[in-house]
Amino acid sequence: MTTKQLPEKFSALIKQYRKQKLDGFLVTNHLDQFYLTNFTFFQGETVLLVSSKEIVCFTRSLYVEPFGKFAPYIKVIGEDADRLGKAIEYVKHLGLKQVGFDAAKEGYLAGKRLAANGLTESESFITQMRRGKDANELKLMRASNRLAYLTYEYIKPRIKTGMTEVQVAAEMERFMRAHGASSTSFDTIVAFGENSSNPHHVTGDRKLKAEDAVLLDFGCIYKGYCSDMTRSWWHGKKEPAEYKKIWQLTDKARKEGIKSVKVGTTGKKVDSVARDIIAANGYGEFFTHGTGHGVGLEIHEDPYNNQHDTSLLKEGNTVTVEPGIYLPGKYGVRLEDTVAVSKTGAKILTKK
Repeated sequence: MTTKQLPEKFSALIKQYRKQKLDGFLVTNHLDQFYLTNFTFFQGETVLLVSSKEIVCFTRSLYVEPFGKFAPYIKVIGEDADRLGKAIEYVKHLGLKQVGFDAAKEGYLAGKRLAANGLTESESFITQMRRGKDANELKLMRASNRLAYLTYEYIKPRIKTGMTEVQVAAEMERFMRAHGASSTSFDTIVAFGENSSNPHHVTGDRKLKAEDAVLLDFGCIYKGYCSDMTRSWWHGKKEPAEYKKIWQLTDKARKEGIKSVKVGTTGKKVDSVARDIIAANGYGEFFTHGTGHGVGLEIHEDPYNNQHDTSLLKEGNTVTVEPGIYLPGKYGVRLEDTVAVSKTGAKILTKK
């Protein structure tokens, strides 16, 4: 099979590493392997050698037959002991002189071993490729985030006084799995009352009171792709004026932040738009995290909407916009949507 006949993502990877004068690339990260092949391996089970001469998969014996049928353009070698060692031997067998590996994703000992055998620490080519989602990936991202939104619609009217955070989280996760999710994209956050003032609260046994703040931050993995959304509201009929104020400010920051997401802008700019609204109204010190992050095969990936990311947003990027205001010991509000960057601006994925 020629390079032109390979699936597009493999061809794109080969083009990327050739620009850096490499003649091969070793892929050890299981999510990068899924990105290239659409086949699920667990971390540490597989080493993928990509070159224009041959693509070779060194994996557990139990995968040889199913993966061989799934990807007939890849040579599959069963190895249940030292897959990295086999890959190193095969690099020499093919006569490849400059084979790169993603040092940022490699363990210390494995990276040291690869370098000692002549392989080259190189750029994170696949990380950069994964920033931009193609049409099929965007379709899966939409489905994953739609499921998250349907979960919110399902659970909100079912949350009753006296329920614990854990009970609510369990019912949300049951609903997501019942409707096609393989798992949650991170530990579901259900925060009642004062717990909502902690952005990364660990869901516990706190019971919902008759008048209480509610914050839900959750998502699922659907066919490999993550979703992420947050909703906050007041449970009861006596919403404090201050809670209402910070909710409205956070909602304004979310909406304006989403409007600012477009091709050619930076994550830093998106963060500033949302952050400046909150700061101008006296709550700047209570917005304690970035405005958002990339989402895809991982729940946190490039690019980021924060003060440190000056890379330009491009069509196909998928990012969150999630401003928040947290008043210690009282309550907090966070409102979050996942959006796709398009030629016409941001398209909200967390909707029905």
